[in-house]
Amino acid sequence: MLTTPALLNNVNTANQASSNDSLSQLGDDYNKFLTLLTAQISNQDPLAPVDSTQFVAQLAQLSQVEQAVQTNQRIEMLTNQVAGLMNLSGTDLIGRDVKTSSNVVWLEDGGINSTYAVADGAVKVEAKITDPLGRVVRTIQGLSSEPFEEFPLVWDGKDDAGQPQLEGKYTVQLFATDEKGEPIGAEVSRTAEVKEVIFQNGEILFTLTGDEIVSSVTVLSAS
Repeated sequence: MLTTPALLNNVNTANQASSNDSLSQLGDDYNKFLTLLTAQISNQDPLAPVDSTQFVAQLAQLSQVEQAVQTNQRIEMLTNQVAGLMNLSGTDLIGRDVKTSSNVVWLEDGGINSTYAVADGAVKVEAKITDPLGRVVRTIQGLSSEPFEEFPLVWDGKDDAGQPQLEGKYTVQLFATDEKGEPIGAEVSRTAEVKEVIFQNGEILFTLTGDEIVSSVTVLSAS
């Protein structure tokens, strides 16, 4: 499902309303100026007429403002068109699997489709799986500390007591430490299907299996 057109319509409506308000205000100011100009000319002293150069200068200013508003309208139109093109660039991933940096794991058929990698210097690596209620249900120890290599994060779907857990969405925390117990950089990635594409505030977002929303910039690969 693609929800972006609705968002774009809202943006377009808001932009058009803003420009229309500006033009409306400009029209009111222009009418007031003409009324004032007519009154001054009608009541001016024939022996000391009003300097016409002042009126010309004010008319020029109003004309410049009108041109600026119209230019802004054209820029808004181009911005909306570019936004639409950016949105369409992500629609081809709907229904496809993407790999993205994520601490979400999706338990299905007794396993998860996540991987991990750690930076250089790690001597101890473990993962903690947390259920939707915030409870740590499984601690996985003895994970490989080989630096900059991607390894599968294996979880059989059971808790520390060996009891099977319900399928669905869980989160994982990966802990990697060096010889002194200091933390080392570590990252978990997940492969999931793109269910929806959203364009919001100039950014493409993907809704993945499990209702996780990620930015397109976090996508590492697609298949």
